[in-house]
Amino acid sequence: MYELFIANKNYSSWSLRPWVLMRELAIPFTETVIPLGNVPGHPSTADVSPSGRVPCLRNGQLLVWDSLAITEYLS
Repeated sequence: MYELFIANKNYSSWSLRPWVLMRELAIPFTETVIPLGNVPGHPSTADVSPSGRVPCLRNGQLLVWDSLAITEYLS
């Protein structure tokens, strides 16, 4: 199953794009929200993404980051 790491949907339209796509196409995934900034008790973007940014999609060992790259990968 896909795992999508995103920032807060209210502040990150880039994170919202793959989330909306996956929801609309009924692609099953789990969602993990990474708060922007260093929030104690939460993973940082550097912990989940090689670029240190979100969104990031994990499929097994494969990581895809960047909204457009995620969209192309899912197609």
